[in-house]
Amino acid sequence: MGAFLSRWLSEFWTISIESGVWLVAGFVLAGLIHTLIPNAWMAKHLAGRGAWPIAKASLLGIPLPLCSCSVIPVAAGLRRSGASRGASAAFTISTPQTGEESIPLTWALFGPVFALVRPVIAVATAFTAGALIELLAPSHEREDEPNDSALTSPRRKPGDTGDTPRECRATHAGSPRSREGLVEGKACGHGCADESSGPRSLPSRLVEALRFGLVTMPKDLAPWLLVGLVLSALIGAAIPDDWIESNIGTGIVPMLMMLLVGLPLYICATSTTPVAFTLVAAGLSPGAALVLLLAGPATNMATMAWVVKDLGKRALAIYLVVIAVFAVACGLAFDALLVGTIRLAETGPLHEHAAASAVQISGAIALIAMLLLALGLRYIPPMLGAKRHAEAHA
Repeated sequence: MGAFLSRWLSEFWTISIESGVWLVAGFVLAGLIHTLIPNAWMAKHLAGRGAWPIAKASLLGIPLPLCSCSVIPVAAGLRRSGASRGASAAFTISTPQTGEESIPLTWALFGPVFALVRPVIAVATAFTAGALIELLAPSHEREDEPNDSALTSPRRKPGDTGDTPRECRATHAGSPRSREGLVEGKACGHGCADESSGPRSLPSRLVEALRFGLVTMPKDLAPWLLVGLVLSALIGAAIPDDWIESNIGTGIVPMLMMLLVGLPLYICATSTTPVAFTLVAAGLSPGAALVLLLAGPATNMATMAWVVKDLGKRALAIYLVVIAVFAVACGLAFDALLVGTIRLAETGPLHEHAAASAVQISGAIALIAMLLLALGLRYIPPMLGAKRHAEAHA
């Protein structure tokens, strides 16, 4: 037991070393983009019918810092603000499949080709699914009378409609991003701000970006990211190199296994990446890992429930079939054509091969500290509140 724990700790530290700098940089970039792309702008550009709004929704999903659960209320709001069924579905697929923090992490662990292929496939999958849903799935509501958004609308802002911070909270109810708490006159977790005071200064926008990227977003993702890192270390400690290839084999069978595992579960793009890395190190083909990275983040039970509710059962069938077909087909194509481009980060105790640099060690420490802070902010205040409530009613 002691030997296994030692291997697990070594694997956990190794993965933190390899991914820490890239993840922290990705979170900072996510915060910067969060301050630059308002929801009203998104709703404006995704409204309308035809292929162009679907294409924009597919591309817009790449830079936005939303995971596979937090994307649901945003997509629902865009839908009620006038986005078409196809654009809403495309946005829901491409956004969680990629992100600022997952792309540089993929580059660090798998190499540049794998990192660039991932968002390209995500856009193609999203556009195809959105176009087919727009063509084949029946509408559930009159397209010419969209409801006011529950989350965002180009016609409504807290500063110009009299919305109070409490009303802004209600507007964002249900989204993980709204848990950070709203401050009078300042931006909420979705970028809503009281604009009556005029444009914000550059320093205030930078502070908001860092706060969102290094505090708010990690608070939402910390449990899942930590699960991904812990599971990755467990796989690395328990499964010898090349065990999967020797005992399960390659080809379509492991890809279908990854598809069945990924479709119903909540796994975000960031936390799935180190898991896929350790599976490849244990012998899983890169194509099968790509299937997990494409199918897992884009689907979960909550996403499926929203698709059925807002887009319909036929839309859900199209949604799942397109994701499954693209994931497996692209996995097979990658193994056939691009497997030689994979450049796995160093594995094993860091290692007999090379010593970690000061930057890597600093990144690992910063990542672990950020996760611990995020977990504390996420869970300690509710626990203290529950304790005080129990004492008050004792």
